[in-house]
Amino acid sequence: ADAETAETTDSGLATDLKRHFNHASMTGLEPDTEYAYQVGSEEDGFTEVQRFTTGDAGGDDEFLVFGDPQVGAGGGDPDDAAGWDRTLSSAAATAEDPSFFYSLGDQVNSAGNQDQYAQYLAPEATRTIPQATTIGNHDVSSKAYEQHFNRPNVSQHHGGGGVITSGGDYWFIEDGVLFLNINSNSSDMDAHAEFIDEVVAEHGDQARWTVLGFHHSIYSTATHWNDLDVKRLRKAIPPVAARNDIDLVVSGHDHIYNRTFLMDGEGKPVEGSEAGAEEEKEGGQTLYLTLTSSSGSKFYDYVPGLDWEGKSVHNDVPAFTRVQVSDEALRATTYEVPVGSVPAEGERAGAQVAAEQIDDVELRRAEAEEPDPGDDAGADADAEGGAEGEDAGADGADAEAGAGADAAGAEDGKETADSDGGTGATGSDAVADAAGADVGQDADGTGDDADAGTAGAEADSAESGTETADSEGGAGSTGSESDSGTEANAAGTADDSDSSGTASAGGDGDLPRTGGGLALPLAVGAGALALGALLLFASRRRRAGLS
Repeated sequence: ADAETAETTDSGLATDLKRHFNHASMTGLEPDTEYAYQVGSEEDGFTEVQRFTTGDAGGDDEFLVFGDPQVGAGGGDPDDAAGWDRTLSSAAATAEDPSFFYSLGDQVNSAGNQDQYAQYLAPEATRTIPQATTIGNHDVSSKAYEQHFNRPNVSQHHGGGGVITSGGDYWFIEDGVLFLNINSNSSDMDAHAEFIDEVVAEHGDQARWTVLGFHHSIYSTATHWNDLDVKRLRKAIPPVAARNDIDLVVSGHDHIYNRTFLMDGEGKPVEGSEAGAEEEKEGGQTLYLTLTSSSGSKFYDYVPGLDWEGKSVHNDVPAFTRVQVSDEALRATTYEVPVGSVPAEGERAGAQVAAEQIDDVELRRAEAEEPDPGDDAGADADAEGGAEGEDAGADGADAEAGAGADAAGAEDGKETADSDGGTGATGSDAVADAAGADVGQDADGTGDDADAGTAGAEADSAESGTETADSEGGAGSTGSESDSGTEANAAGTADDSDSSGTASAGGDGDLPRTGGGLALPLAVGAGALALGALLLFASRRRRAGLS
């Protein structure tokens, strides 16, 4: 097949004033298809070919979740980058074809540090697995975050950044899951609540599960649990999560692993929840996961005795969580990645770090109770009897209405829409050539060493960064085939000597992946090219078992 070129949709001078960033979008990617891509220009040449495969068209899926890589937090020790690479590589080897990975903030230690971004983007898996990110307190105080990562359907009105800060709440649908991402550096809780309410009202019925992600964990078991900004979030989030029936909340920030009991809208553990291997949730109940450092750059001390602690692990070992998605359940399995261990057998024997399971929970919805037929019959009989002297027809009508109300038994949870859609990605100016590619790469470059403290990006304004256009795939009833409507975007930075870009993969799933926008970064070494385009080529190789 011929390669396709995506033109630049947004570009500008990167924060180090040496490179440029480029964003581009591609639509129409098909599900279960391998793509290859390159970033560059005809004038300066292209990067090496990289490949990814778009998602399955429905069925069971999975994604990976990571807390705080925070590359650079170890004071310049190269083990920061090596630890992140080791954990991501181990996770990629453990999962079965993940749709994307999700990094929960503090990707780097210094918000504008180009070298730290380059190290974060260095692992091979960042070029073959799409990614989504949440903004952390170490990411917020520079525009570099917005220039490096795609944020589909971003709202600068909700949790937005300022003139020199990044921000914005955003959302996307992937694997039949609605993902909501809020900028927890912003203290405007009313704006966050409005964003969640509006997105769930408009798109919640298109997803089988809803996941909320933000950086500052409100239910950790380490030293940040009592910080003022965390307490403010802990007061605001539970009622919003409950009224929108958010199933799972994932966060980082405190560099420790903790799983709560099921929590209610008042922020209290649900009676009967035991933090076991299975949790059955009613409407309005939510499970919260706090993920520890994925690089091992630093850890915080365990604080025992907090009433939301269901299971806490504090071994000071990097970890990740694998989330498997089906219509019936969300299963979250968490693994530690000890330094130096390798698998003893199998394809990757001796080549990849082995992961050791430390927690496993399957989240299901409680089944709605079936109405008792006897109750309805009784209601009809009583109503038909009526009061003496009254019109029998009127009595019968009243009774029927009452019986209908009794038998209502509304199902708890969400109704799944049968429609296919696509994801997107951000990348550079766009152009890739080879055997099928998704969107671009994460910009290699922005510059100054600006330590991002906990400074919040208030919902100022500054519409910077790229706003991704919505892309909905064709809807189809179950069992029918429909086009994916996938969107891919690419974002990157480059100048005469350095370049990089970002791209996102899309495939479709049961539900529309509206707006797309998962970043598939391609970290390009120094001495590369000025970005001109992202060239995309589909090999149309299908996964085993698919036609």
